[in-house]
This record gives sequence, C-alpha cells and structure tokens, in this order.
Amino acid sequence: MIKKPRGTQDILPADVHKWLYVEEKFREVCKNFGYDEIRTPLFEFTKLFKRGVGETTDIVQKEMYSVISGVDLKKYKDDAIDLDAKGMTLKPEGTAPVVRAFVENKIYADAQPSKLYYVTPCSRHERPQAGRFRQFHQFGIEVFGTMQATADAEVIALAMDFCNRLGLHKLLLKVNSVGCPECRPKYHAVLKEFLAGKLDNLCETCNERYEKNPLRVLDCKVPTCQDQLTQAPVMLDHLCEDCDTHFDNLRTYLDAMDVQYEIDTRIVRGLDYYTKTAFEVLSEDIGAQAAVCGGGRYDGLVKEIGGPDMPG
Repeated sequence: MIKKPRGTQDILPADVHKWLYVEEKFREVCKNFGYDEIRTPLFEFTKLFKRGVGETTDIVQKEMYSVISGVDLKKYKDDAIDLDAKGMTLKPEGTAPVVRAFVENKIYADAQPSKLYYVTPCSRHERPQAGRFRQFHQFGIEVFGTMQATADAEVIALAMDFCNRLGLHKLLLKVNSVGCPECRPKYHAVLKEFLAGKLDNLCETCNERYEKNPLRVLDCKVPTCQDQLTQAPVMLDHLCEDCDTHFDNLRTYLDAMDVQYEIDTRIVRGLDYYTKTAFEVLSEDIGAQAAVCGGGRYDGLVKEIGGPDMPG
C-alpha cells in the first residue's frame, strides 16, 4: 500500500467543514479590513527565496523542497550552469511570492497602499511534530506603499481579531524592532564583539551566522546557545531616530486600539527581510509549538526582488 508522505495530512470529509469555517472567518475579517485576495503559484524560481527570504535562514539552508529543471546532474560542473537560474522550489512561505507578483504585474503603479491576503499551502522539509507539518496551510496578509506605523498596527490588529473570532484565548502578543539598514550595521558590530569570545560554545550554525548575519544568532533554538546569549546587547538600545520613533508610534497605536502586548527584545523572526517591526502571537493552549502567527515590516524586499523602492 502506498501511504502519504511523512509530514503531510489528508483532510477527510468529516473535517473539511472545520477548514471551511476557519477559511471563511479569515476571508471575513480581511474583507472588513479592506484586503483583496491574491493567489500565487505553488512553486517559484529558487532564486526568489534566496534573495527574498535570505541565504542565512533555516528555510533556505535546510528546509526548501527544490528541484533542478532540465539539468543532467551527472554532467554538471560548478562552472557549467547557474543552478539558481534553473532551480524551482515549492514555496516555503507566502510573502516573497506575493512581492514577486506585486512587482511583475506592476501593482505598484496603482494607487497605494495595496492590501492583499492569501490562503495557500506551503512546504518545508523539517522534522514533523505535533502542530508542525512538511506541507502546511498559511493565511497571510501584505500591505505595500506606506511607511506609517499605522499599517504595522493594522496588520497586528487584524491578526488578533482573526484569532479572537476563532475563539482562541490565552494569547500573548510580543513585539520588537529589528532596526533598518542604517542602524543595524552598528548593532551588528556591537553584537559581534559580544559574541566573539563565545564562538567555541556556540553551535556550527551560529558560527556561520556570526559572519554573515549575526542577528540570526539570537534566533537559535539550541539551549546551550541560548545560555550564552542571556546578556547579549539588544537592538532597541541601538535604533536610529527613525526606527525609534516608528516603534514608539506602533506602541501608541496598539495602546489606542487596546491591543495588549509585551516587548520581547529576542524576537528577530526567522527571515532576513524584516525591518523595524517584528511580532509574534503565541498561545498557551497548543503545546510546544506555541506560535500561531508572526510577521513584521519589510521595507527593502520589493526593491530587492526587482521593483521600486517601496515599503511593505
């Protein structure tokens, strides 16, 4: 008997109505907030995720389902062909494909901001466990064309509203700022100075990230690495004036909407494209994989993927 691949699931007739209910609630709240639906392909060129998500992320380094199209690997030589140009990857997350569609279809030429949402399957080759599958379904929203912290607050408010409509309780919203290209290099220098004497006690992955993207060291889940990071300097103490003001404004808007949150300086998210706002929503009711939602601002991603210099 042929069985389903490890890390996937069948959604049987007895359960489909539950999925339809959740999807209906998501579309309902997106409509109320003025978002329009977008649908992107199940796979994209591998280079989209390497440029967008980041080559130092766990997704790109360890978790992507990628294939090489039209290449005889037996004859392949390092200098013979650009594998990134030929490679295709099942999408591991929803943002980069939406940004690609936003640029390719010149949606940036329309009146801004653009407010989009999607419901899509994603694929990551990671260890399956309770609440974590190799093929999973993601709800996402993207906003383009505004630098104002009102957009960040709206995205967070939509996420919390959706969770509340589903009856999820005991939720904890954590927010942080990861800075921008102006202030982050200065913080990187301070962080690398702190980490320099601890490299022998950090895992191999953290040692690789130390040179390429030291901020990602803070995201390591290895307990022994976390023990070495308890006194690490925090980004909030090294923000430029613009990022500091943006974070203050975000907090003001969340307070005005009576959205409860706490500041967590260790939230950096697992993707390289984030700037300024980063957030996570955690639940006490679903076990070890407590995160039910996460996101943040990405002011450089549209330009990185080939579009105009437009915030998101």
